[in-house]
Order: sequence, then structure tokens, then C-alpha cells
Amino acid sequence: MEAIKTIQDQNIVSSGVTLWEEEGTVNFYFEENTIIDADLVFQIFDENSSFTCMKNKSTLLNLEGVEGATLEGLSLLNQNLENFSRHKAILVNNEKTDIIGRVLANSFNHTKPTKVFKSALEADTWMN
Repeated sequence: MEAIKTIQDQNIVSSGVTLWEEEGTVNFYFEENTIIDADLVFQIFDENSSFTCMKNKSTLLNLEGVEGATLEGLSLLNQNLENFSRHKAILVNNEKTDIIGRVLANSFNHTKPTKVFKSALEADTWMN
């Protein structure tokens, strides 16, 4: 497991997930064959204290590399993102990630706007 902790405009690589902030958006990129489960979410948020510096930012979850997810993992991910995100865009690229993204967007209580996109350009336009 590789962990790099930085504050702004640099990558944070942790548990198969790369995070970075770019123009007011916190980007999450999941490596190939990633399974979003409770252990992964705990690792991401426990290892990275820089999230407090990213409050009230837009969040882009790129699910391109996600192979699967558990409901518990998606629920925990949503809860953690609700704590610092202004709104959440979920980027999907195939049928599997579309299903996972729609479960994340539609199955949990959201206090912040959350939407699924198939285009990064559309997601960026919606967030800004």
C-alpha cells in the first residue's frame, strides 16, 4: 500500500485510490479492479487528514477502475463525502460502473446534490 500525503494541487495515493484537488474540485480516481468496501473507505479517510482542508469543495468520483462495491462501502463513502463535499459528481464509463454510480446516487440520504455522469465535460459543467 502506497500512501502520499499532501495538502493542495498534488496527488494523494492511498489504498488503490488517487486523490487530488484541481480548480476547487477534489478528484477520486480508483485503480483498475478496485472493490469499494468498508475496509477501503476506512483506509482512504483514516489515512488522509487533508480532507479538512478540502471542505466545501466539489467532488468528482471517477468510477472507471471500479470492479464492484458493497452497499456498506458505498454507504460509508457517501457519509464521508457528505462531511466535506459541496456537491458530488459520479463519473461512470460502462454498465457495471453505471449501476454502482446509480446505487450510490439513489440509495442513500444526501444533503448535497449528487448526480451520475457519463461525460467528464458534463460533470465539470454541472459542478461549476
